[in-house]
Amino acid sequence: MDLGVAPPTFATDGWRLPASRLERFVRRAEALDFAGVWVTEHLLHPPNRGYSRLAPMTTIATVAGATESIPVGTSVLILPLRDPVLVAQRAATLQHLSEERLTLGLGLGWVEAEFDAVGVPWGERGRRFSEALALVRRLLAEREVTFDGEFYEVEALRLEPHVSRPPRILVGGGGVERGGERSVPRAVKERLLHHADGWLAPPRPPSVLETDWREIAGYLEREGRDPSTLDRVALNWLHLVPGVDGDLSREKQRRVFTDRRGADAERTAGAMENQLTGSVEEVRELVGEYRRLGFDELVLGPTTHDPDEAERQLERWDDLLR
Repeated sequence: MDLGVAPPTFATDGWRLPASRLERFVRRAEALDFAGVWVTEHLLHPPNRGYSRLAPMTTIATVAGATESIPVGTSVLILPLRDPVLVAQRAATLQHLSEERLTLGLGLGWVEAEFDAVGVPWGERGRRFSEALALVRRLLAEREVTFDGEFYEVEALRLEPHVSRPPRILVGGGGVERGGERSVPRAVKERLLHHADGWLAPPRPPSVLETDWREIAGYLEREGRDPSTLDRVALNWLHLVPGVDGDLSREKQRRVFTDRRGADAERTAGAMENQLTGSVEEVRELVGEYRRLGFDELVLGPTTHDPDEAERQLERWDDLLR
């Protein structure tokens, strides 16, 4: 299993890295031979968080221009916020200009205010995602596309640049807790079945993702698709604290999460439960669990917006986790 990185791409004043420091971070990731650079998205501040994110496709273009060979990807681009024809054209352009380094990780989105801001009805986002996903995939793969959907329609559309190797498409999504039970929505499984080259797993512990994958794999097998044909990439956040035991590590990590998410105890507890925490040895064990579960890549994102600390984290991951 490879390790990728998600640089701190915060857009908010006081959180935003200078362009030169973002470029320095990704060039160092490439020099250390990390498997990819992945960019996340939030158009607006999510509830109880003090930041938004830089526009993902523009940021990916900057990352690709600052590096030579490291793969680049979105994790995730919120597809139903956008016109799928424009997404496909920008993705094809990036695939061409990056010399075929792009992976397009696409997701549903979970912040209602972001949909309000662009005039997309919240209740339509699932259907829009599935339909846009199907259209984007065809536009990137076929020379000419006719498509007649509920929300999107094109006739004999020839999208350029046409790339000989379309970007890999990963679909985000995972289980949902309802009534004390966790299950993967049918829509997520259908997107993976019909329109995905891989699964982009949410930031949850390996034990949770094991349950999600078992359900997804079973569905794929019943529907006639070999689960091994899907790549598997997981994203999570890590503040690695060397030289101390697990309890002290978790206390330091708790303070970092509190600074990022605010002082609400419930939110901090949720971060501690879902993100990678503990001593270096405990984090190594968690990384090993992702490997045991068959993930192809684990993407690590620093929880800090301080550029010096973000670079220190990058060095620690390289030195202590590989």
